Amino acid sequence: MFATIASQVDLTKAAYAGETKLTGPLNVLAWAGYDDPELMRGFTELTGVELNIKQAESNGAQLSLVQAGTVKFDVINPDAVWTEKFAAAGLTLPIDTTKLSSLGDTLPSFRNRPETVVDGKVYSIPTRFGVNGYVFWPDKISAAAAADAGLAWDKSLKERVEIIDWPELYLWMTGKWAGLAKPEEAVGADLDRIMERMAAFRPNMRALQADMGTVKSDLANREAWLVWGSSSDNVRTTARLNGANVDLVIPKQGGAMWMETLQIVRGTEHLASALAYIDYMTSAKAMKQMAWGADKFAVTNSKVKDLLTADQVRTLGLDMMEEWVANCQMSQAPVDETAWADAWQAFKMG
Repeated sequence: MFATIASQVDLTKAAYAGETKLTGPLNVLAWAGYDDPELMRGFTELTGVELNIKQAESNGAQLSLVQAGTVKFDVINPDAVWTEKFAAAGLTLPIDTTKLSSLGDTLPSFRNRPETVVDGKVYSIPTRFGVNGYVFWPDKISAAAAADAGLAWDKSLKERVEIIDWPELYLWMTGKWAGLAKPEEAVGADLDRIMERMAAFRPNMRALQADMGTVKSDLANREAWLVWGSSSDNVRTTARLNGANVDLVIPKQGGAMWMETLQIVRGTEHLASALAYIDYMTSAKAMKQMAWGADKFAVTNSKVKDLLTADQVRTLGLDMMEEWVANCQMSQAPVDETAWADAWQAFKMG
């Protein structure tokens, strides 16, 4: 399909995928980075279809915006663990994966992920991903110390640890490290146990930042010696590009992964264009731009490595990614979102 589109595009006429006219514009609700001008321009030059991209604030906000229907989105970009929530709400469509030419290039760890399937049908296609552990200054913290999840609570790190406003991640990781088999199900006494552990962490918390940018700058400036989570591989990459020789460790108790996906909104009037967009965004060329554009993130197309230099591969941590991923589990969305939101708000208020 991708080759067919490329061969048939005439920017003075309507584009076609096979015998299907590609209509638009395409409204996409996505995380930061998907509005990269080069990415957008590449799709439009290939297909003749314009993109309108609205930046998503959270998974829950994406769900609310699609349900509201004020803007008729065609493609959305929630994390994989939200796939079932969107499908169960009747908001998304199964995807015909035979129309996607690059799925065979997907890294083995991200093929046939259970989080992308509902009732035996594929509803979401993986794009970017990341791991969460500890990023630290090795002259302040040893790799052996960082290999234990209890490090964030060590008294020697008073006011030296930073995190971001990401309740799903920190409550899930804390619950996992506390021994809960399914921390996403935590309510009542189990949730209280998680929050007691978070309260014990507070003396070490230098700040709970609203965005990753501040966390990265504080780490680079050595105001923070340790960053917990915050998309650790991206924090490491950014710091190293700025000359900070920090390290990343996934604790022996395990880390957490996240994975973004592209999904098609039920009721779209531009189904062929939506499929063409997902096909384009999962191609090695587009994913190379996602990996080494203005943002720096790991991506699921294995052929991206071939388009990067050896230094770029090392800087992104792609040479270490298989090891990191093997020691991580996909952090799950909470079953009781309200209870977790209330608990997190109480933690933020101190």
